[in-house]
Amino acid sequence: MRLTPDTDSDLLLETIDRDGGLVIKGLLDRETVDRIDRELAPSVAARQPGFREGFDDSFYGANTVRVQGIPAKSRTMVDEYLLHPTLLDLADRVLLPYCGDYWMSQSETIFIGPGNKQQTLHRDDLNWNLAAKLGVPLQISVLVALGDYDAAVGATRVIPRSHRWPLDRPIDDSLAVQVELEPGDALVYLGSLVHGGGANVTPDRWRKALYLSYLVGWLTPEEAVAVGVGPELARTLPARARQLLGFAGMPERAAADDPAEAALALWQLDADDEHVVDGTFRNR
Repeated sequence: MRLTPDTDSDLLLETIDRDGGLVIKGLLDRETVDRIDRELAPSVAARQPGFREGFDDSFYGANTVRVQGIPAKSRTMVDEYLLHPTLLDLADRVLLPYCGDYWMSQSETIFIGPGNKQQTLHRDDLNWNLAAKLGVPLQISVLVALGDYDAAVGATRVIPRSHRWPLDRPIDDSLAVQVELEPGDALVYLGSLVHGGGANVTPDRWRKALYLSYLVGWLTPEEAVAVGVGPELARTLPARARQLLGFAGMPERAAADDPAEAALALWQLDADDEHVVDGTFRNR
């Protein structure tokens, strides 16, 4: 289903719960998309496609450019994408019933180049394979188009409603459909949804997506986000961004739970540490 950022929260929640994902049309306006693209361009240009030398890069893409550490490379990404109120509202409603808070697991460019083969269909939640067996939402992933995102350049393939399949059910590629996007549109999906990048069959065009995921706070993120951001940059960011990027203790339980247990936090600093300010971590 294709909805807009101002769609009623209940409908957004109902749709992602039923289908496993949805498209938000115009999540970012074109000016914001172009600004993020410009801010990331030097890092993208400096990165060679493919995975690390000596490793099989068929899954990650032999001609795919992946750059992480995005919050340190694009302030616009933090202000307009990571903190987008529609995304945070949806993450609150999907994830907070199962955690005290959530944080960013990863953000990276996924720029698929000409000739890159289609990616194996998979579930992101299986990065935490034991937790995935609990059958609760672990993360919400978002792919926003920064440029071309049609079938020929490798638009993402998804199997609608596969988030309700048993984990051991065989994946049938013939059930996948491609999700084409315009720049600024976003594919938002649960980590349990079966999906994968498409093949780029063009001679000279790139599929440009910027990935972002929100993860329950009791699981370790894919990316060492706080290391990539660093305390000097973190202190310039809004408090909610610092929390999402690992510069805050992670409450293990919601405030409505037992007060003694709710006071405990994962990812702690000592209360007297000079970097602890207003419940988040930053330089004074």
